[in-house]
Amino acid sequence: MKNQKSNWYLDVVILLGFLVSFFLNLTGLAVHQWLGVAVFLGIMFHLVNHWDWVKSVFSNFFGKASGRARLYALIDGLLLYGFVMIIETGLVISTWFNLNLSNYEVWLEIHIYSSIATLLLAVLKVGLHWRWIVKTAAKIFTPAPKLNPQVLNPVPQASTVSRRDFLVTMGLVGLGSAIAISNVLPSLKKVDASSTVAQNTENTATTAATQAEPTATSTQAQAVTSVPTDASTAIPTATAQPTALPTATSAPVASNSLVCYASCPKGRHCSFPGQCGRYTDSNSNGLCDLGECS
Repeated sequence: MKNQKSNWYLDVVILLGFLVSFFLNLTGLAVHQWLGVAVFLGIMFHLVNHWDWVKSVFSNFFGKASGRARLYALIDGLLLYGFVMIIETGLVISTWFNLNLSNYEVWLEIHIYSSIATLLLAVLKVGLHWRWIVKTAAKIFTPAPKLNPQVLNPVPQASTVSRRDFLVTMGLVGLGSAIAISNVLPSLKKVDASSTVAQNTENTATTAATQAEPTATSTQAQAVTSVPTDASTAIPTATAQPTALPTATSAPVASNSLVCYASCPKGRHCSFPGQCGRYTDSNSNGLCDLGECS
């Protein structure tokens, strides 16, 4: 009985911690990162605590294992894979390693989508184990009945679960999960917006550089064809040719001026949620105001 209670408490703490990690705007980036590690360690402890069941089911997965056991094992395997993806991508984009990623938005999208998929699997797991959850909760929070000394053989009351218990359990878990997922959907929109802005900036720089090359070529060709036969005027014409070189570099300079770090102390141009706790986005373009041109 004590083992059942401890498993119930551990599962509740893991689920609550996982749900809270979706509210980055409330916890902050530092707490979010530590909370993610704590949830992953809880998952590992849960796995070790049920290792005998895991070995028994997977060793007989295509043999004596029942269909229900195979379903549970499949869902648990997908859950473990989801949490591994979450912790891996989370560490890559974390401020602890401070990696200079050119595809930061891709890692962030994988982190968010894997979190949503794993949460949906967790809700499914709760739905499959709802009877055990309700019965164990009743044993924990229902006080033990007082024994009547006149009754020698008391008849124990059967612990029953009803449809109402299922609706309450799944309603609470489902509502909390829906709120958590809806809280991270704006983050995906900001990531897409920042990716679009970065792509447009890159396309603008490429177009400007492409347009500058024909200008420089035509200027040089004009300078060559305008050389007169008189040797006395050849020197001024030759000295005028280098004036065409700044024309080729003038467009990239203008495009590079779009990237400047006005007031960011770390010299970055972060997209949501940023790589520090000072991220602000007053103009809602998916990029931190501290790293944008003033």
